[in-house]
Amino acid sequence: MRWSYLRTFVEVVQRRSFSAAAQALGISQPAVSQQIQRLEEELGVKLLLRDGRGLVGLTASGQAVLDFARSTLAAYDALCAELRRLEEDIAGTLRLAASTTPGEYLVPQLLADFRAQHPGVEAQVTVSDTANVVRHVLAGECDLGFIGAPVERPGLVRERLAADEIVLAVYPGHPFAGRERVTWEEVLAQPLIMREEGSGTRRTVEQALAAQGKELPRENVALTLGSTQAVVQAIRDELGIGFVSAFAVTRVPPAERLPVVAIEGLTLTRDLFVVYDEARITTHLLREFVTFAREWTRERE
Repeated sequence: MRWSYLRTFVEVVQRRSFSAAAQALGISQPAVSQQIQRLEEELGVKLLLRDGRGLVGLTASGQAVLDFARSTLAAYDALCAELRRLEEDIAGTLRLAASTTPGEYLVPQLLADFRAQHPGVEAQVTVSDTANVVRHVLAGECDLGFIGAPVERPGLVRERLAADEIVLAVYPGHPFAGRERVTWEEVLAQPLIMREEGSGTRRTVEQALAAQGKELPRENVALTLGSTQAVVQAIRDELGIGFVSAFAVTRVPPAERLPVVAIEGLTLTRDLFVVYDEARITTHLLREFVTFAREWTRERE
C-alpha cells in the first residue's frame, strides 16, 4: 500500500470531489481516479459511494480505511518532522559517560559552553572509571565517552582532547610539603591513597613506574577510593598522600590547594580523550558536539 494512495483517498473524502482533490494534490483527475481504484483493488473492498452527480459518501469499509489513513498519515508526518529535526536542529539529549577527572573538571564546563550556544540541548552524564566508560560507549548506552587513558577497542574511535598531569599531593603539615622533589623510595615509606584499578589516573602512575623499572607494591596502598574528590578529601584528612590530576589541585581557591611534590626521575603526564562508535554518530547534534569539543579544548591548550 502506497502512502500516496492513502493521501489521495483522504483528499477526495475531505473535498468530496475527485477534481478538487486532483487540484489540491497537483495531479490529474484521471490519476486520482486510478489511485482510488488501485486502493480498492488492493484492499478488496468498495470505499466510495458515487452516483451520476459524483461522490455521495463512504461505505463502512471506506470509513474504516479513512480512520486508518488519517492516523497513519499523521504518525508518518510526525516521524518525518522528527527525522528532519534530528538532521537539522542542534537540540535533544546528549548521553555522555566520563571517567572522574574529565567528568569532574572538563565535561561540566564543556557542556555549559555548548548549551550556552544551543539551549535546546540536555545532557545526561554518567561518571565512572575508564573501563566502564568504554563499556557504556561500545554497548550503545552512551553516545560519547571522556577518558583519561589511551584505551583501544575494535570499533572505538579515540581522539585526544587535552593534556593532563598527575601530581603527588600531600597535606599542608606533611614532611614533603616544603620540598620540591622526593625519591620514589621516600614515597614508599608513606601511606598511599590511590584510585581504583581501571581508572586512568592509576594506569598512568603504574605505566610511568613500569617504564622506570619500578612498581606500585600493594602493601604500600593504604586506601583505595573511587573518585578524585574522594582522594583529595582523604589527603586533606591526613590519611595519607596520593596521586591526583593537577586539575584537582589547581582548580580550587589558593587557600584550599594541597601542596604537590615532584618525584625524581618520574614524569606523570597523560592525555584526555573523547571516545565514540563512529557508526552511532548519526545526528546533527552529535556531529556538532564532537566538533565543538575538539575546538573548545584546542582553544584552552
